[in-house]
Amino acid sequence: MISILFAKAIQLIGIRLVQFATIAVVFIPLERLIPFHAKQRMFRRQFFIDLLHYFIGGLFIIVFVRITYYGMPMLARWIHLPPSPITVKGLPWWEQILLFEAGWTFLGYWVHRYEHVNPVLWRLHSIHESTEQLDWLSAFRLHPLEPALFQVLTIVPLWYLGMSVPVVLWYKIYSYIFAHVQHSNVVFPIGPLKYVFPTPEFHRWHHARVTDASGRQVRSFRNFAEYPIWDILFGTFYLPKERPTAYGNARKVPMDYMAQLAYPFGAHEKVLTWKRSLMERLQLSDRLDRIRQRITPAHDAFENSLAGLCLLRTGEPSMTPLIPMQPMLGKEEA
Repeated sequence: MISILFAKAIQLIGIRLVQFATIAVVFIPLERLIPFHAKQRMFRRQFFIDLLHYFIGGLFIIVFVRITYYGMPMLARWIHLPPSPITVKGLPWWEQILLFEAGWTFLGYWVHRYEHVNPVLWRLHSIHESTEQLDWLSAFRLHPLEPALFQVLTIVPLWYLGMSVPVVLWYKIYSYIFAHVQHSNVVFPIGPLKYVFPTPEFHRWHHARVTDASGRQVRSFRNFAEYPIWDILFGTFYLPKERPTAYGNARKVPMDYMAQLAYPFGAHEKVLTWKRSLMERLQLSDRLDRIRQRITPAHDAFENSLAGLCLLRTGEPSMTPLIPMQPMLGKEEA
């Protein structure tokens, strides 16, 4: 039994490494050649925090999704869940894909929107909103329980309608790639189609810092959907000609991986205290500082050489760091 579980764990790690390498090979060059923010570094601040989220949280997400897909039929039989009176099993695969995409993005819009007004869900979602520099890797700064929540509230209801397995597999691949595209530091010049298809610029306005009329930073309340159509229909669409320059709508979230996992439960201060005590006992702080000092010149030279690859010479947009905008619902502090 233990050997089987170990083999499965190695297999999952291998899958995650292949996914990481495949996406990195595509997006790292793109973010250097056509960046949205040319001055943003590849090894930016909090890069390694997001790397831990990608691998550790990502493995949890893979396991949970598999349990959902393969466990739901068994659970339905066990609780004697009656079949859905409405089914899509008889529809062609392309119609199922269109219905699936429309259904989960509609449900996802409302779940995401509710996360910004419900205090409990906001503490969970604020981990993702805390990122201050968006790129392909920041897409997976997520508390592991949040994608589990989305899976239950958006995908399981559609499964109940009888969506076929190939459609579900298509969704898994598409949603994985889409998350990276949505958060990437890449310019997407698609003209008026940006009002139809999602672009990094559209989602960046969701992550952009927002202040109310009094200058207090508040939670963003715009661009919740995967596609602009839902925000247009429900009054939360925002896509001006200007570019956002400052990000991070959750200033109370600690910038530490273990503390972020504990943050929704209010235990982050204990985690940080324990970590500080451990680092003092092992004298790790001084050692890490010395390592940083040694690698900083090489890192600076490396980042400067990458900056020379940029094909865009428009410079950074000149805007105020905080975007003054009256919140569309409530005045919750970030």
